[in-house]
Amino acid sequence: MRTRFASIAGKRFTTIAFLVVVIAALVGWAVTGHADAASGQSLDGAWNVRIDFDTPGLEGCTAPSLNTADGGVIAAACSLAESPGYGQWARTGNRIFESTFVGQEFDLATGAMNGTYKVRARVRLHEDLQQFSGPFVADIFALDGSLVISASGLVIADRVTVESLP
Repeated sequence: MRTRFASIAGKRFTTIAFLVVVIAALVGWAVTGHADAASGQSLDGAWNVRIDFDTPGLEGCTAPSLNTADGGVIAAACSLAESPGYGQWARTGNRIFESTFVGQEFDLATGAMNGTYKVRARVRLHEDLQQFSGPFVADIFALDGSLVISASGLVIADRVTVESLP
């Protein structure tokens, strides 16, 4: 009887220990993976993003972006020939975040889709929590998936805040 009880108790302990490890891992991922708004460890909100290319011949722009509290990204493009981008952001360190979003390229004359793009960035949220900046890489692909061009540069974003009426 004692051996059977010990075996059942051992299985329950192993199951409980496993669940504790899984829960701890998920909690750790949630804290690091997305946001901790109370400590300013979040990119959620609306931003005006200045895009400056290092690649000669490519002009930058300022475009709006919206980051959701659960890690979503909606980013306007610099050209009417590009759809808005959609993707994800995650916190990877102390005020350090990585983001990836994708979109479509279009022929302005015909409106036909002629490619896709992917943007990846690593940014640091400034201490005032009202600006972030960092490097990015933008890749444009043909419809067959082959890389057409890869461009890099710097993004500097300013948070859009609520302004009261006088």
